[in-house]
Amino acid sequence: MNWRYLLVEKYLDRISESVARMRESPRRIAAIVILTIIIFSILVALLFILSPKENFQVECIQCGGRDGNLVIMEGTNASFDIVVKVSDDSGNAVENATVKIYGGDEKAYAKTGADGIAVVKVNATLEQGEQSGFLKVVVEKSGFRRYTDSSFVVLARE
Repeated sequence: MNWRYLLVEKYLDRISESVARMRESPRRIAAIVILTIIIFSILVALLFILSPKENFQVECIQCGGRDGNLVIMEGTNASFDIVVKVSDDSGNAVENATVKIYGGDEKAYAKTGADGIAVVKVNATLEQGEQSGFLKVVVEKSGFRRYTDSSFVVLARE
């Protein structure tokens, strides 16, 4: 016989014996139920304690040297910088937050400095028939909730 088959059979026999013993003693069943409730309560408390507490306030300061979140594209391709300011709920700058921009030719990212500012270099393309498009931003840092805005930057053809 296959040794794996013997191991599985032995394991199943041990489980059946344990179940039979539990049926004989309701105290064991009660102890298992109480222990399960305690473990579940501890896990819920840990999730509550470890969950992020603060939200980001994210602002697009400049795109391509212009104030605001609008980029006017002359052709189909454009390379430009996006200046993003990240702060917490109290308005304090958030240092070392990762700012990711999606929707360009590739994902672009940068980290915020002590002033909460990140400069992200982006290459974007609008296809021949498209008149407008959007770039998505995702901001992350431990201790904060993830921030996402799917229309953070507006691309418009001139």
